[in-house]
Amino acid sequence: MPPAERHTDFPTTHWTLVEVVKSTDTKQAAVALEKICERYWYPIYAYLRRAGHSAHDAEDLTQTLFQKLVADEAILQVQRERGRLRSFLIGMLRQVISHQARHHNADKRGGGATHFSLNETVADERYTLEPADKLDPELLYDRAWAMQLLETVRGELRASFTRTGRADAYEVLEPYLGWDDAPAPFAELGERLGSNENAARVLVHRMRKKFRELLEEEVSRTVAQPEDIKAEMEWMRQVLR
Repeated sequence: MPPAERHTDFPTTHWTLVEVVKSTDTKQAAVALEKICERYWYPIYAYLRRAGHSAHDAEDLTQTLFQKLVADEAILQVQRERGRLRSFLIGMLRQVISHQARHHNADKRGGGATHFSLNETVADERYTLEPADKLDPELLYDRAWAMQLLETVRGELRASFTRTGRADAYEVLEPYLGWDDAPAPFAELGERLGSNENAARVLVHRMRKKFRELLEEEVSRTVAQPEDIKAEMEWMRQVLR
């Protein structure tokens, strides 16, 4: 099956941000575009690395892609075409790969184009943690996107614990945040938290409930219609399985 035809049930994404990018308020538009870049740069980078590009080439191509979005306002086409942002970005990336040589990319980066902050060292260290199996670039891109969404939710939950002075408790309990309510060593957790088994059980239950609420809220921002949330959650479950 051609890569472009995979996962045809993937819901449309980030319509709100796309709408803001279209705004006449240039400051708000820039912030919205930056958020899109923050969300998608690593999945794009991972796709390129798995496709055989070197770390430096992958960084150059990722930069060029987002420069093209800014320079050409190509992202506005997503709204007109009612396409999927994820698929749209991959389609644009293929155009960048086909039409721009690496030396030209390097010249553009020094020529006043918008430059997004990509830490090549961190990116490649992160890429080395990806599965060493034969996942093709398209499937790795899907997995990286889903993992990044989960990390966004974990970051929000971590921040909420930190604000209430419970950062240490979050670090102890984070390994038990997942799709399923797998049994946890509540007695051990209670001891580590300076509490008891029953208190640990209640805290894990509440933390899992909050995690799911935040995850559903995050997913709701990536779909076109509320009824797509359930399908998207199942899509993520399958991708991460």
